[in-house]
Amino acid sequence: MRSVLSVQALVALALVTGCHHHARHEQAPDAACEAHADHARPAAEASGSAASGMRTSKIALSIASPKEGEVVAGPDLAVAFALQGYAVAQKGPHVHLILDNEPYKPVYDVSQPFVLKGLKPGNHTLRAFPSTAWHESQKVAGAFTQVNFAVGQADGGVKLDPSAPTLTYSRPKGEYAGTDAQRILLDFYVTNATLSETGYRVRRTVDGQSALLTRWEPTYLEGLASGSHTIKLELLDAQGRAVPGPYNVTERTITVR
Repeated sequence: MRSVLSVQALVALALVTGCHHHARHEQAPDAACEAHADHARPAAEASGSAASGMRTSKIALSIASPKEGEVVAGPDLAVAFALQGYAVAQKGPHVHLILDNEPYKPVYDVSQPFVLKGLKPGNHTLRAFPSTAWHESQKVAGAFTQVNFAVGQADGGVKLDPSAPTLTYSRPKGEYAGTDAQRILLDFYVTNATLSETGYRVRRTVDGQSALLTRWEPTYLEGLASGSHTIKLELLDAQGRAVPGPYNVTERTITVR
């Protein structure tokens, strides 16, 4: 049973899907497609259709390039993936690619490198995981991958420890309008930490109202008023203290039209 929370209105279960345009190069995705809600989601999951990713075996995702610790010339970077056990498709299941702690870029074709443009010199981190067509992350072993690299030369900046408890913000992002704004997916990725009532937890704060999430599962925001809304996610330990880590506190602003 997925969590039901309250933020300016009830937080409820819902169905959210996406319809990004196909992009091999970095693009600003269409906001309406990013937020598009698919109310036929259960049918997609039950039938094993392309919308659900068609998991045929254990998922194995890795970043083939750049390599861990690699120094690239930049400023553009061609990111190459290796993905097994999960089918991606245009306007369907895809990979969420996160540079440092910026909002993710959707990758719909892993057979070709995805180009990130205009990277600044110094240390950077890539994180990636497969997503359904409605942007829900695949929370299974082997689905998450990360790489530390540098542009120009390493500068002593952020280097993400692959063994450290880490929170990765995924959704929501951007703008939502009309029926797409009625139920908004909130999703994240947790690595090297298990959420529970007595262990690690995620504090979710929306417009100043907080709730503790003790299960790693998506929740949905319903009935947000028109305007800007601030979403903040924090990884906490069993004592309620912030877990050290460069990306374990993330705040985003979304807009409801």
